[in-house]
Amino acid sequence: MSGDSVNKMLVRLGIAQIDGMFCRQEDYPIDDSEFLPLVEAVLTGFKMAGIDEGVAEAVWEHAFDVYDQACKEAEPASTTADNRLLMQSYLLGKRRKSRKR
Repeated sequence: MSGDSVNKMLVRLGIAQIDGMFCRQEDYPIDDSEFLPLVEAVLTGFKMAGIDEGVAEAVWEHAFDVYDQACKEAEPASTTADNRLLMQSYLLGKRRKSRKR
């Protein structure tokens, strides 16, 4: 199996994991302050396993997109930039960003 096909398979796996986590969150919601660090832990596992940085970034972008969609369902006037910043405000690692109040 070539490196490209392995990376594509890893991206699909990561996307499936993120989709599964967000589906579970819809069915059995917990506060974002608890949920998003769990998402972060799964995504950090890609880096810890030495998986290609491009794979990890693709899966992170998918997670941001899914969170953005969920935010827009709850608050249609929210912007993608605001939703991304909101998600990042709940993270614990290097991707964390503080929200402006």
